[in-house]
Amino acid sequence: MINTRIPHPFTTRFPSLLLRRNTYRTALGLLLVCGMLGPASLLANSLSVSQDVALLSDDTLRQWPAPAAGPERLGDQHLQTLAEEASKQAQAKYLAKKFRQSATAMRKYVDLAWAEAEKRDGIEPELLIAIMQKESSLRPRVQSRYGAQGLMQVVRRWHREKLSPSESLFDPEVNIRVGTDILEEYLELAGGSLTKALGKYSGNARGYPGKILKESRKLAELADQAAVMG
Repeated sequence: MINTRIPHPFTTRFPSLLLRRNTYRTALGLLLVCGMLGPASLLANSLSVSQDVALLSDDTLRQWPAPAAGPERLGDQHLQTLAEEASKQAQAKYLAKKFRQSATAMRKYVDLAWAEAEKRDGIEPELLIAIMQKESSLRPRVQSRYGAQGLMQVVRRWHREKLSPSESLFDPEVNIRVGTDILEEYLELAGGSLTKALGKYSGNARGYPGKILKESRKLAELADQAAVMG
């Protein structure tokens, strides 16, 4: 399926984080297309295809058969899964070493961040992981004197509408979901400015946005390198 979503300002401003999610399927898709085109002579003649497509009518495009989900497609999906797995493992090992925790424990938070980011437009898992590092040092049951709780340090009394009374902010899955809801809300209020949204999230703590963005990029680079090597 072609992604028709409008890029969020965050991913436009920091394209490496957007590329991390899309690189696997894009690269593999190009390989598949090249294989379908056939000999090198045909590939050379197809270089102008992007220009030709623009001239095709909707009726002509409808006559093109949809690609079948054959072995090549299944292979693409398998390779993408392997690349994402390598990325997650690399991030979990990095966090385990940094915070002197087990890689298994860190992997749980990485998986939750990736799963939550997948549901959102313009929010990458690296951003959520960076916030968790800064807010709680990845300790799910920490609580501040102001009542901020859990991985992303959410203050329940300020965001009661975002969770049910029976839910606990000490539950990592709940905390990451609600923390991401808050970040999304602040992004909208800030007109898409991630710097302003992060500033609001932190209570205007000095230097907070820059630290989060720097760590986000580092995590994204780790993921990219692991995906290529893996």
